[in-house]
Amino acid sequence: MNIAPPSLPRISRPPGVWAFTILELMVAMAVLSLLVVVLLGTISRTSSVTRKGSEKISAFQAARAGFDLLTRNLSQATLNSYWDYDTPAAPTQYLRKSELHFLVGNAGTGSLPGTAGTGQAVCFQFPAGTTGNAINANLENLLSACGYFIQYGPADPLPAPFPAPASPTYRYQLMQAIQPSESLGVYATTTGNDWVKGLTNNAVPIAGNIVYLLVWPRKAPSEDAAGNALTTDFSYDSRSNALATPQPETAHQMPPVVQITMVALDEASAARFCMDNTPPSAISDAFAGLFDGSPPMSQDQFKSDLVELERNLASRGLNFRVFTSMVPIRESKMQ
Repeated sequence: MNIAPPSLPRISRPPGVWAFTILELMVAMAVLSLLVVVLLGTISRTSSVTRKGSEKISAFQAARAGFDLLTRNLSQATLNSYWDYDTPAAPTQYLRKSELHFLVGNAGTGSLPGTAGTGQAVCFQFPAGTTGNAINANLENLLSACGYFIQYGPADPLPAPFPAPASPTYRYQLMQAIQPSESLGVYATTTGNDWVKGLTNNAVPIAGNIVYLLVWPRKAPSEDAAGNALTTDFSYDSRSNALATPQPETAHQMPPVVQITMVALDEASAARFCMDNTPPSAISDAFAGLFDGSPPMSQDQFKSDLVELERNLASRGLNFRVFTSMVPIRESKMQ
């Protein structure tokens, strides 16, 4: 006699009600986990890119602010030129004259301030309203001498009477020197550059990790596409040969345009090389043979040198940014 095994109880479901099996739940959890991993990875990469972008922007914010200040003040340079006889007692010719001076030359050479090999220094006068006398505080158009250049040295020197730190931090810095109107020395003589020497007494850093400043006096690109009608080596002196017959075009005149190019590093890059009181050769060598007027500078040569410079800096693992702008000189009368 065969006895049938007892049947298992069946779970009845209400009509229209469905349920997932364990296998289906496991598959769903695996898919959900995969989606979460992919989403978290995407968020992480996006956050990293955003963070690096923000860090890069903040790293060069001070450089941008310094660059804007330089170009804004330079655009206001003046010479107050006028016409007069060469010698009042025995006049022979009528000449342009000015007691003021517009000067561009290699930094750290001759009387020009700055560290050699960091480009040019530019010195001029403009209505800064800078004064050391409270009585003149509201005279906003007072004339002051001004200079911009790059100086390598201690980044945070302590003022007297504090002693110098045992281990100072050395950096390249963009310096601004504005001489108070009461100390304006440019009127002492209408020849030479002696007045420039006093500018360094008023120099303060306006941006750190600026390793090169190129100052190119030129005519407007529409009139001089090559850019070398006024100078082939970036030098410019409004007092040079001012008594020659005939006067050179630059005598007691400012260039219509000054092309400013500035190279900045981020702090991490600068900290790797700026270790002592000597400018690091790894950075100086990146500029060797570039922007030196040989061959004579032109816009094509400038572009070629700039490409080579960017290649040199990148090969050293430096994070850098190049700022360039054409600065019109408002009071230039040069045709």
